[in-house]
Amino acid sequence: MAGKSGGWMTIEDLSARSGVTTRNIRADQGRGLLPAPVSRPGERSAFYTAEHLARLRLVNRLQERGFSLAGIAALLDAWGEGKSLEQVLGIESAIAESEEQEEESVLLTEKELRARLPGDDPDETIRRLLAVGLVVRHERGYRLRHPKVVEFGLDAAKAGIPFDALVDEFARLQNDLHGIALRFVALFQTHVLNPYFEAGAPPERLAEIVEQMKRLRALSAEATLPLMRQAMADEIERTARETLPAPGEPALPITAKPAVPTPPAVERPRR
Repeated sequence: MAGKSGGWMTIEDLSARSGVTTRNIRADQGRGLLPAPVSRPGERSAFYTAEHLARLRLVNRLQERGFSLAGIAALLDAWGEGKSLEQVLGIESAIAESEEQEEESVLLTEKELRARLPGDDPDETIRRLLAVGLVVRHERGYRLRHPKVVEFGLDAAKAGIPFDALVDEFARLQNDLHGIALRFVALFQTHVLNPYFEAGAPPERLAEIVEQMKRLRALSAEATLPLMRQAMADEIERTARETLPAPGEPALPITAKPAVPTPPAVERPRR
């Protein structure tokens, strides 16, 4: 069964995590503010990912700042074309985005993208890639937001891992990384932002706050990579030691961990 533990969310899961009602989620989707959910083999429901969650939170934040839904749609279209949000969002974007740290995206025509994809159903594969945010639509085709991730996934598919399973794992990874990011952001809010606002948000300290956030972002990224490498080495060693069978014996299966529940959604007015 799919769910938050697997990185895929039902509309009810997405509603609980975003604070947006299911009715407004469907309305945002109909307005083009939210990518369509993805169907999965053997499941009756369509599913959403951390990419949908981030998009809903962005839409809510822009609405709270006075943007109309039409204006938000135009902004998201520009973002999909690779333009910066910083011109519109100002300091909020400066804190959240650090362009020098972003992987350069790649534009592909629809024919070029289809030629890269494995399997017999490229339409479904593209829908899944859109849902997890690895690709976004562009007026000239599609933009690969994380081309190295896609290339690594294609290489792994050639080695025998089903591409759909890799997309599922990317959705789980998004979910896990959002949890890690929230912990770092909570530290920043407690020890940096809250004292800044308690001091009256002096404008002369604004550049300092932005720089501190960027440093924290860099620290989290730099810390995550070596720790992930070490964790992978440890788990590969453990798995090999525990599951490699003796001659004539089958390998043991690897089990997963349970999900963590989330609070209910709250109705919000939409303009």
